[in-house]
Amino acid sequence: MIYLLLGLATVTVTCQDIFKKKYIVRAGGGIFFFGGVVALFAVLWFACFNRDWTWNPALMIPSVGFALSYATATVCSVLAIRHGSLAKTALIVSCSLLVPSFYGVLFLKESISVKLILGLILLVIALALVNYEKEAKGSQPTTWKWVLFASLAFVGNGMCSTVQKAEQIRFGEAGKNVFMIMALAMVSLFLFLLSFFIKEERRLWKSTLKIGWHWGLLCGVANGLTNSLVMYLNPLVAASVMFPVISGGGIVLNFLYATTFLKEKFNLRQKLGFLIGLISVILLNL
Repeated sequence: MIYLLLGLATVTVTCQDIFKKKYIVRAGGGIFFFGGVVALFAVLWFACFNRDWTWNPALMIPSVGFALSYATATVCSVLAIRHGSLAKTALIVSCSLLVPSFYGVLFLKESISVKLILGLILLVIALALVNYEKEAKGSQPTTWKWVLFASLAFVGNGMCSTVQKAEQIRFGEAGKNVFMIMALAMVSLFLFLLSFFIKEERRLWKSTLKIGWHWGLLCGVANGLTNSLVMYLNPLVAASVMFPVISGGGIVLNFLYATTFLKEKFNLRQKLGFLIGLISVILLNL
């Protein structure tokens, strides 16, 4: 059952990227409003299954930090997928665990392991190979917009994990679901308000709802299910097993989906880069 749940978590991580791609292909715009819809359904998921409503006012600080990080990760990952390769974006975002790793080294006085150094070296090599200028014929070129949004998604996703780590160290298990509910509610409200004040976004509200509400529902539920599975598996599975399986599996599934269904093209050098990137992510998660 544990390995079945691990497999399910891997699938739900991948599905989030697929649903975002589906929305982008259909709608093209309304990114902030769509992000608000995703966060709203993620809130509803946690609210429906939460049984502990313990609240500590001090949780507001990490909740705000998580909300800003989550909003950045959600919006920028959609924009990165819009302006570039799904497989490349998934690889970059999967490597965002470097952020909490460096947080542990710099602020928690954790030791720098050989695996961290080797994983970082392999990651640099992988990114160089994947984004090699002589790309495969028919592949999506690497643009500055994709680099910008993928980088912001990397930072945002990494900061989500960092804030969660800091919150758990400070508060333990108490109120962890309420922390998520408050943070995601703030994300949804913030993105809806931002969308309202952007004229082009506001003009697309009706079409965004018509075209993308179900993709937002599916993506939000997938996000909530992923987080619930991770929290459930945390005490049952060693982190050195769980995170490599989920992150590495997500890279593999996204690559297979992108090449099979989206017909993304990669040359041999880039495929080697994805393989090295997978090894890097596994090392960084150990």
